[in-house]
This record gives sequence, C-alpha cells and structure tokens, in this order.
Amino acid sequence: MKTTILLTATLVFCATASAKTDVSQKLDQLKQNRENSQANLDQYKDNLAIVEQNLAETDKAIKGLETQEKSIQKQQSDALKGRDTVDGSRKQLQTYIGNEQKKMDEEKKQIAELQKSLETLQANVQKREANVAEYQKKLGEVDGEMASFQERNQSITELKTAIGTKKKEAVEQRKALLAKKASYQAEVEKWKNQVRTSDRAYANFKDLAK
Repeated sequence: MKTTILLTATLVFCATASAKTDVSQKLDQLKQNRENSQANLDQYKDNLAIVEQNLAETDKAIKGLETQEKSIQKQQSDALKGRDTVDGSRKQLQTYIGNEQKKMDEEKKQIAELQKSLETLQANVQKREANVAEYQKKLGEVDGEMASFQERNQSITELKTAIGTKKKEAVEQRKALLAKKASYQAEVEKWKNQVRTSDRAYANFKDLAK
C-alpha cells in the first residue's frame, strides 16, 4: 500500500523564475499525492469487495448449519419418543415376568401341599415356565433395542455438538469479517476525501503554473 504525504501549501506570489520552479515542483508533488491517494482508494475498494464476498459465503454456511441442526433436533426428538415406547414395553414385560414368577411360586407350593392337584398344577407350571421363557426372550430383544438406541443417541449427540461448534466458529468468523468491513469502509471514505482534497490542491497549483 502506498503512503500518502499530506502537504500544506503556502502560495507566495512572486514574479521570479525561482517562484515558478517551486510552484512546478509542488504541483508535481501534489500530483504524486493524488496518484498515491487514488491507489489507496482502489486497494481498499478491492479489500471491501473481498470481505463482502467472504461475508456472503459465511452467511450461506451458517444457514446450512442451522438447517442441519434443525434436522438433527427432529431426529433426536423422534428417537426419544421411540425410546419411551421401548422403555414402556420393557416395563410391561418385566411386570408380566414378575406376575408369572409370583404365580409360579404359589403354584409350586400348592403342588407340595395338594398332591391331588399335582398333575394340573404341574401342567400350569410348565405353561407358565414357557411364558417366562418367551418373556425373557422378548426382554432380551428389548434390551438389544435399548442398547442400539443408546448408540444412536450418542452418535446424534456427538453430531449435534460438532454442528454447534462449527456454527459458533462461523458466527465468530462473521463478526470478524463485519469488523474488517467496517474498517475498510472507513478507509474508503477516508481516501475518497483525500482524493478530493488532492484534486483541489492539484487544480489550484496547476492554474498558478500557467
């Protein structure tokens, strides 16, 4: 970036050749200042365009992450509903098992106490043992589903955390870009004013040199 030197010009009206030479030199210097100011203005305009493009891309990325975040939240909500259903089935099966076990124990006691009902009670016991085995099998399946749910929920939680981190980084990047944009806009205004000042000074000294 070029550095512009600001000069304060004092006009001395003399009819000598030396005065004309000074005016010519100052006119050249002011012309150089004007060119430097224009170069700075062009540079900051380019920087501003780059920052605005980066801001647009960052905003687009944030919107995409927000869409993914909403989708993950819905999946998690659906998964939680499914877990509640599975958990309800598990509790119900445990109740069935408890009830059957209690009845089986009572009927085993009756076998010892009532020999006359032995065959009938033994048949009942066998039936209830089969029920318990079936419920145990189903309980194992439910426990398997519960373990699978926990794995899925862990993956969803990790993905949600990763998206949240990326979103936070994108938001921070956007803040930094906005700060750069404001800085570059200020520089653009500054160098616009410098160009106008240099143009006026150059025009004044140019008229004097004629």
